[in-house]
Amino acid sequence: MAEVIWRPVSVDVGWGMLRGKICTVGGGDTPTLRVVGVHGWLDNANSFDTLVPLLPAGVEVLALDLPGHGLSDHLPLGAHYNLLVQAFNLRTALQKLGWTKAVLVGHSMGAAVAVLLTALFPEHVLALVQLDFIQRNREASRVTLWRSDAATLRRSEKPKDPPQALTEREALDRLVAARRNQNRDHDNIDTADAKVLLPRAAARHGDGYLWRHDPRVRATFNSLFGGRAWLEVASAVRCPLLVVVATKGMCALPKSEYKAVLDAYRKNTTRFDYRVVEGDHHVHLSHPERVGPEVNTFLRAVAREGHQQPSARL
Repeated sequence: MAEVIWRPVSVDVGWGMLRGKICTVGGGDTPTLRVVGVHGWLDNANSFDTLVPLLPAGVEVLALDLPGHGLSDHLPLGAHYNLLVQAFNLRTALQKLGWTKAVLVGHSMGAAVAVLLTALFPEHVLALVQLDFIQRNREASRVTLWRSDAATLRRSEKPKDPPQALTEREALDRLVAARRNQNRDHDNIDTADAKVLLPRAAARHGDGYLWRHDPRVRATFNSLFGGRAWLEVASAVRCPLLVVVATKGMCALPKSEYKAVLDAYRKNTTRFDYRVVEGDHHVHLSHPERVGPEVNTFLRAVAREGHQQPSARL
């Protein structure tokens, strides 16, 4: 396991600040490859803390809290969150930081954000890694889902009494419970994993903790991006692509649910690797030793095959 020393980073994206951290695996001043970690819904940049030390030495890693998450600012009043909003803000942040070409490693919602960014701005993406995310190829009842998200958004915008601080134990228990796999009746993360997320997920308040995330992020409007529309997005991905799915994760459904998207990847990308690892949705956090070798093999192949291009230094 390589030494990792994280440095804080912040970037003004126009309406507010995104905050995160940056490191070079194993130290050194000459990065061999740039990797951007894009965390999942209600997670934060610490989601990659256990995986990054297992990456090849010399890889420079940037992990940002997406808008409304972790230490990053909340969107202005009147705005709402969705995958495109997150993708546009991530692109702005990368441009401001001088990261003009990088490998995107996204988990769950972060993988969806990374796919959109790759499809819309391919000139900025060297390669793409999706961790336990493949969009299902089905047409849902959109209006019903939109109404549900709109109701969630309205509730989150109503004035509320000041929140009560949680003890550390309560905060950790809630982090675990919020990531519970209801379909399989088991926890995706344990207390040790929750302790990794907690410092950016909640702020110290006296002897307790208050959540940092914007309540409006619970209204995801993810159904705006499903079915045929997402198939067109997936078909626009051309760069090398690695998909890692967990046996007990979000993609643990018959492959027929994902066939059209996977076929589009196989047809259009310059390299497509599909790997299955034992574990839950957050396996990259809870068991990085299962995910790290797959990611490392892919990153080395990307560099070896000449996909890497020079990029500006910070």
